[in-house]
Amino acid sequence: MGFAQKLLFWLSLWISVYLVNLLIPKPKLNPTIQLCLLVVGIILISYGLALNIIAGKSLKKFGHKQPQDGFSRPDRLVKEGIFSCMRHPAIFGNIFIAIGLAFTTQNAIVILFSGWLSAAGLYFIMNIEERETLAYFKDEYCQFMKMRPPFSFSLKCLIEGIRALRR
Repeated sequence: MGFAQKLLFWLSLWISVYLVNLLIPKPKLNPTIQLCLLVVGIILISYGLALNIIAGKSLKKFGHKQPQDGFSRPDRLVKEGIFSCMRHPAIFGNIFIAIGLAFTTQNAIVILFSGWLSAAGLYFIMNIEERETLAYFKDEYCQFMKMRPPFSFSLKCLIEGIRALRR
């Protein structure tokens, strides 16, 4: 699956949040609950964006034997920084963005719908991204899979990712 197809997959997931929100009537909520949902949504989106940015910069810094301009597939398996804690931080970040967008709608049905979006994102990780990476890096990635979970909720991973980029 090419970069454009992957981008289209995630964009359609994110857009579906707002499409469902347009189709489903929004229940009246207490203003305090609305504010809490909005804040939680912004935090989740921010965390997802942070995962994406750190993963992208880590791939660019550690994923090539020679420095590369622009976006290109890594020619070496990245095990440093945020990848020392999990295998798919950027994709995990995309799931957080989808859930965060659902929370910003302040619609309980859309928030429940984001559970389906998470399932679609996890399917993407385990059945598309894992297979492609395994085919590309072969035995090295197989060993890496045994040592790292696909994702982690740990803020320690985020901090390690930032530290590695500063070195």
